[in-house]
Amino acid sequence: MAVKRTGSTYRQEQAAATRQRIASAARKLFGERGYGATTLAAIAAEAGVAEPTVYAVFGSKKGFLLALRQQMHAEVELPELTAEAKAAPDARRKLEGWARLLRRQMERSYDVIAAHREAARVDPAAAEEHRAVLDSRAGVMQEFVRGLAADLRSDLDLRTATDIVWTLSNEEIYRELVQERGWSPSRYETWMARTLKQQLLADTDS
Repeated sequence: MAVKRTGSTYRQEQAAATRQRIASAARKLFGERGYGATTLAAIAAEAGVAEPTVYAVFGSKKGFLLALRQQMHAEVELPELTAEAKAAPDARRKLEGWARLLRRQMERSYDVIAAHREAARVDPAAAEEHRAVLDSRAGVMQEFVRGLAADLRSDLDLRTATDIVWTLSNEEIYRELVQERGWSPSRYETWMARTLKQQLLADTDS
């Protein structure tokens, strides 16, 4: 027997669908035009809604950043992949897991990361939010590197090792190698895992 939807449920579904359509339009235009050049009017036109609807749902252009970041985490399964990398049985597999996480994140959500970075350059309010995101990311990386402590090169302290992971995790490396130089994402992942091992671990065989 089919479950009958109430009017309230239907309205909630419609509101969620409208929100998703607007967010998808913003993501598309941020990728094509850049965050700074994209107006709320353009987002409304792309989504097929009135501009006041965009204001009502997201409040401002900055309001899209959180929505897109949440979408990225869901698409990439970022918390799950981070936990998987941290739980790997040895340092090599942990770093292979980190490389796999980076590949998935860049493959599916490079555009979202780039939009956040551009927004931070042109919007002071977005810059403050972006700084908080980066600080949180640094904390995650430091915790991950702490799990490698017993296997790190003798000349590396925790801070330096974290800085290496931070730098190699930058999205511009993916852009240069995959989008500009034509590497496949698989080749990027393999190279990243090998480079992380070479830079961080005392025993760098294989």
